[in-house]
Amino acid sequence: MDKLMPSFYGILEVKHRLPGRVRLQIDSLRGNEEVSKYLEEKLKSVNGIEKISVNSLVGSVLVKYDEKIIEPMFLIGIILNILGLEDKVFEKKSGTLHSVMKETVDMLDLTIYNKTKGILDLKTVIALFFMGYGFKKVRQNPIMPNGVNLLWWGYNLIIRGGN
Repeated sequence: MDKLMPSFYGILEVKHRLPGRVRLQIDSLRGNEEVSKYLEEKLKSVNGIEKISVNSLVGSVLVKYDEKIIEPMFLIGIILNILGLEDKVFEKKSGTLHSVMKETVDMLDLTIYNKTKGILDLKTVIALFFMGYGFKKVRQNPIMPNGVNLLWWGYNLIIRGGN
């Protein structure tokens, strides 16, 4: 992969580049014959593109072009524009691990809610845990609150005027 050519994981990736030749992987073309033909027709009309080969079975695009007429970065921009992928490139995405963790938390929340017949949810269970742990700590050392409580009280006195 050429470091001078941008790749956008899951959208458009530069798989191989030689001067005047680039192979791209474009996921939205995979299995989509109509869009593949559309891209091929549009690219044929671009000045500087000598040959284009689109494989819709795997979503691969091979473009041969004249580097004196068209720059590789500009070629990527043209393809993104033709396929309407510019916004998708810059949209916020979550990593797979983040998505799996969120789904797990959501399922745990739903399970607790269903098992308690709507009495508890995950946030309430966590709040009850913290309150129980706090009571335990107060019983162990009732004279002095922990540092976090002191900071919170100080913050409330300064910012909120004690209310």
